[in-house]
Amino acid sequence: MATAERPALSALVSPHSLAEFDEHWPDKTFVAQGEPSRLPEFLRCRELSSIGALARVYRGRLAFCSGAKTSYLVPGDPSYAQKLFHMGLTLYFDDVAPYIRGAQTFLEQLENDLGIAVGSTRMTVWASPREDGAACHYDPNDIISIQLYGTKRFELAPVREISAPYGMQYSPGTMPFEDLYTQSGHGFPDWRTAEFTATEMKPGSVLFFPRGTWHRTFVNQDSLAVAIVIEPPPAINCLLDELRPVLLQDPRWRTPLYGAWGNGRQRERALARAEELLRELPNAVSALSARDLILPTLTEEQRLEGIDERTRFQRVPNTSVSAERAGDDQEALQWMRINFRDENGMQHTLASVETPRQYADIIGWFAEQERPFSVQTLQARFPATPFDELKHLLQVCARGGLLKLLWFPAIDIKPASPSAQ
Repeated sequence: MATAERPALSALVSPHSLAEFDEHWPDKTFVAQGEPSRLPEFLRCRELSSIGALARVYRGRLAFCSGAKTSYLVPGDPSYAQKLFHMGLTLYFDDVAPYIRGAQTFLEQLENDLGIAVGSTRMTVWASPREDGAACHYDPNDIISIQLYGTKRFELAPVREISAPYGMQYSPGTMPFEDLYTQSGHGFPDWRTAEFTATEMKPGSVLFFPRGTWHRTFVNQDSLAVAIVIEPPPAINCLLDELRPVLLQDPRWRTPLYGAWGNGRQRERALARAEELLRELPNAVSALSARDLILPTLTEEQRLEGIDERTRFQRVPNTSVSAERAGDDQEALQWMRINFRDENGMQHTLASVETPRQYADIIGWFAEQERPFSVQTLQARFPATPFDELKHLLQVCARGGLLKLLWFPAIDIKPASPSAQ
């Protein structure tokens, strides 16, 4: 992919090439050194020129810690940011992009450049006074750290006990969270045997390190840095988010395991039901494709752009279509209104669609459907209409509130067995 096609990422990794970065992403540490002037313009804005300037506009979550001693963060008031900093405390600004002009646009472009889900990045700021820093810990997400002013030393080492950790940040000496027990088959993470490597950060330095990297910092002069947190949904989340609507189609999965918490025969019947469901679970999983796993992470607009023959739709309940009278000219445009009738019987217009008259029958067909239908079924019903035109009509009617794109595959439901009654 050409540099021009990944402008946000290119701006961060320069003077290195994207090809060099691609050799490291997402598994290996990468460092780019250079003058701050090469960085995107929003990183050189007034709001990021000092802690005071940032505190004056920031209204998000602020936390502080004595970073050299502990990574435990205490909630704070942004209006006291400068005072806390002058007390020798490290400050953490949780999400600064909404307060920095151009930052959100950059993050969206970076997500596109990296091929990750929309909304998977967040821009934070770390400010540490001289002689402080950050205590050793690892994060369950990838980090791009950008030094804006001051200098500090990063020391990094891979977490060898857990690859691609899931859940929360973990620091030595803190109580493990529940999900950490499921990941610790090779023992709990211990930084004391890790071999650290040092990276010196100065204004303009950019450092990428992957999730599951021990890191600690030492600040020898007042430091302010942006940290872009990269947290696309893990594969397990993609699976569970898509498997749930698949199983919800089956009344047996919607039925409680009555008796499972009792004893005797009622418990035996409930466990027999559970065993039957588990035996059939692979059939439900097999209904999923790799493409299906991505659909829950997409925005509705992205789903509509990806319509193909397999895509299914359902008419939104209580919606209808009404058409204004038109003349005999088949080439004339016709206004069609998408209506919704509420619980009081009042009719509301959700949208007005101007369409060539030859498409009015198709929109009318949408409004008559009581059950889900696929694009393939639609094509069979209107074979003379090109796919691109059908796709456009589906998009218009979905945006207008008449149709809902179904992001999950349909499954065949077997009749309930006597044991499930």
